[in-house]
Amino acid sequence: MKVKINHVAVLLVASTLAMIGLVIFQYKWIHHSQNLSDEIFNQRASMALCSTLEEYGEGVSCGEPDCAIMCGSEPGTAKADAPNDSASALLPDLMGNEAFHADLRKTLDFYNIDLTYQMAQTTCAPSPKDNGAAPQCVVNIPPHVDQQESFVTLSFPEKNDFMQDKIRYMIGTSVLILIFTAIVLLLANYWLMKQKKLLKTNAEIYNNMAHEFRTPLTNIQLAANLLTKDPTNPAKDKFVEVIQKENTRLIQQVERVLHMARLDNGDYALKNEPLNMSGLLHAVIEDMHMQISEKNANIIVEHMPTDYEVHGDRLHLTNVFRNLLDNALKYSGQQPEIKISSREEKDGLLISIQDNGIGIPASQSQLIFEKFQRIQDGRMDGEKGFGLGLSYVKRIVELHKGFIQLDCGVQQGSRFNVFLPKFC
Repeated sequence: MKVKINHVAVLLVASTLAMIGLVIFQYKWIHHSQNLSDEIFNQRASMALCSTLEEYGEGVSCGEPDCAIMCGSEPGTAKADAPNDSASALLPDLMGNEAFHADLRKTLDFYNIDLTYQMAQTTCAPSPKDNGAAPQCVVNIPPHVDQQESFVTLSFPEKNDFMQDKIRYMIGTSVLILIFTAIVLLLANYWLMKQKKLLKTNAEIYNNMAHEFRTPLTNIQLAANLLTKDPTNPAKDKFVEVIQKENTRLIQQVERVLHMARLDNGDYALKNEPLNMSGLLHAVIEDMHMQISEKNANIIVEHMPTDYEVHGDRLHLTNVFRNLLDNALKYSGQQPEIKISSREEKDGLLISIQDNGIGIPASQSQLIFEKFQRIQDGRMDGEKGFGLGLSYVKRIVELHKGFIQLDCGVQQGSRFNVFLPKFC
């Protein structure tokens, strides 16, 4: 049995693992860079201390094998024969030598170490407790002529803060890179999931379209066959009515698809003209007489000014109200009652269409206006469609500089409010 692989899930897991790996890599890289910077700092401090000591150590060279240089690590214990008295006389006495400190400061500045330092000179190797946890650089000056062996220790109390300041830019840059990469991955996965959803929606649209076209075509073919077999059949008028009805239904569905395609391509311009809204609405009701009679619906038009005009496209505004009335008839049950009312606003006309149907959940009040989206409700399974009607209505109303909204405050059924300005 062939196992179906969910490629989206695989890509999501792969991108997540890649992001985790990138975070680990960045952490390791920053840690390595921090250690490398610390090592470079210690080397520069050692070089600065050694070069200065060579000038004041009476011939002592830090390159000699007996000169032990320990930087960045804690030195070992003192030799057994070395005295523990750090106050013993040392030759030369570097601690009180101001010239030595001035030269050391210049050398440190040359190596870009602009930090306060602490220096100590002892006859024994310092232990960790002598200088706490502060990083230190220790140079062992071997015995020479009448000079006793000594250890010069250089420490920088502000080193940790200095190193953190240097690494902070690197950390900030790494965080920004990680955030940017995460956003890119999230967006890529989001668009991938959206494309998959769109692909699924397209498949549903094709299925619905096949059903929507097949039913009226089958009815037309059946009625035409019956007329052909017996032209004198008393029921021929009924067959003709079926053909006309299903043909109108097909034309409407095709027009919706074509209109949406033209609107999406931006190649349609409104043909505005003065329109009497009362006359337009009554014309729509008259054109839909067959559907209204079939549903035994009651259409009530109230508060509609007879002389109110707006500038708009007659064809598309007619389709707007046809779609709204068609939806009201579809989802209003056995005895539809549809009320059409209007209210004059400051800059236009607000038209309300209310039915007594099953209603629309408030949580889906915005979804219904999206293209190819239909309400997920078991009570609507008997009604087929492409999910283009309300999307088309919204686009046309907005092209007229108006708006459409679903009034969620209705106790029963649905009420759509359409605002059309006088001049769009």
